[in-house]
Amino acid sequence: MKLKLSLLSLALSTLPIAAAPWVDTTDNYLRQSLQTLAHAGVISGPVNTYPLMWKNIVADLAKAQQQPTEELRFALAHVRSVLNANQQSYTAGIKLKASSDPSLYQSFGESYFETASATVFKEYLGDSWAGKTQVNYRKRDDGSTEQALTLDGSYLAVIAGNWVLAVDQQPLWWGPGQQTALLLSNNARPIPSLRLSRHSWQASDSALFSWLGPWSFTTFAGQGEHQSQPRQIKHFGARFSARPLPQLELGLSRISQWGGDSLDNSLDAFADMLLLNAGSNADNLAALDLTYHGHLFNRPFSLYTELADDNGGKNLSTPLQLFGIRTFFGHDSAIHTLNLEWSDTYIRCESQPQAGDCAYEGDIYPQGYRRYGRVIGSGYGADAQVLSAGYRYQTFDGYSWAVSVLRGDFVTANSRLQNWQLRLEYRQPLFNGLLSIEGRVFDKSPQPELRIKRGSLAATWEYRF
Repeated sequence: MKLKLSLLSLALSTLPIAAAPWVDTTDNYLRQSLQTLAHAGVISGPVNTYPLMWKNIVADLAKAQQQPTEELRFALAHVRSVLNANQQSYTAGIKLKASSDPSLYQSFGESYFETASATVFKEYLGDSWAGKTQVNYRKRDDGSTEQALTLDGSYLAVIAGNWVLAVDQQPLWWGPGQQTALLLSNNARPIPSLRLSRHSWQASDSALFSWLGPWSFTTFAGQGEHQSQPRQIKHFGARFSARPLPQLELGLSRISQWGGDSLDNSLDAFADMLLLNAGSNADNLAALDLTYHGHLFNRPFSLYTELADDNGGKNLSTPLQLFGIRTFFGHDSAIHTLNLEWSDTYIRCESQPQAGDCAYEGDIYPQGYRRYGRVIGSGYGADAQVLSAGYRYQTFDGYSWAVSVLRGDFVTANSRLQNWQLRLEYRQPLFNGLLSIEGRVFDKSPQPELRIKRGSLAATWEYRF
């Protein structure tokens, strides 16, 4: 057993690492191990807000005992090995991406917004600060108005007491969804922001709030693209998550778009947006999510849901909905995770007789809740009803597989498309880096008017030193 765990730790240390104060949204395999440990109570706090602070995980792993099942021993060894590698104070690297077609449906993990890109980065971790400079050169689609050179992924963070203040352009993921999230996901490029987050999720000592258990809080203020209408739209977001019971994780989120070049950008307008005052120049979205961890027939499972509503622009007849279940099994040299998920953004506005053209649309901003044309929320976009199933398999020698199948109804102004998609992913160490290959196959072209093909192939290779 000890030999196997030593091999596991050695193999997993070849995976991408980062000298950062948090876990980002690029590695779904690490996320699966964190969720597995959270289900077992080894990790004590809520794990449904990304970036996720390492400080909390460090404290819980320091108290972790020998686990009773082989799959938990695998997850514990995996997270410990990544954590150990993450302690270095400096890292640099390159990342190369290529895709035959940009991905239409984004989920947690690597994203493919362009046909090709090359990235170089340097990252530093000090005692009370951290920073990363990341420069991305992108080959865009013909006719794209986006920048070829971006700083997506860069940040500068300062740790003061139990708070982390960061200026960043980091992807965020809020909620328990495995395939998508309703309010904030990595479906669109990240917004340049000033972000404040609680560093430790330690429970409050106050008798009034101690029942919340471990809790975390994050908030950000940012500015959108200059090509939007109106230009330079402001963004504000806040999320509170807690674990009042070992079996229960709760989350409350809010996102607002307000201001812009032709609108009021004063402090009074900001206050009106925060207080949801009538007549404020803001579109607001809010969400509630929860996860319940339990056992059925001696097998672990996690039930989760997210419900999102528009509380400042369009009046939805019902909230946007996401429901899912996740389970895992395996042994000390490999682990399997499974999930089934339903997502519904095909909602009717109260002022409309039929569903559609409602979710993520705004009364003030013509482009709606989008950045460069991509919905900031659901990876499936607006007006979609999708049932998906996902399977992931990772081994002690660094080789990983993932398979997902979705069946969705996608509605546009001109058509209603019923579409199947099969997505395959394979990862392995290569030339001291990590190679990831992804293939997608559709039963019919998801967007024939844009000449989107019925299949695509994408690959990423990352090397760190």
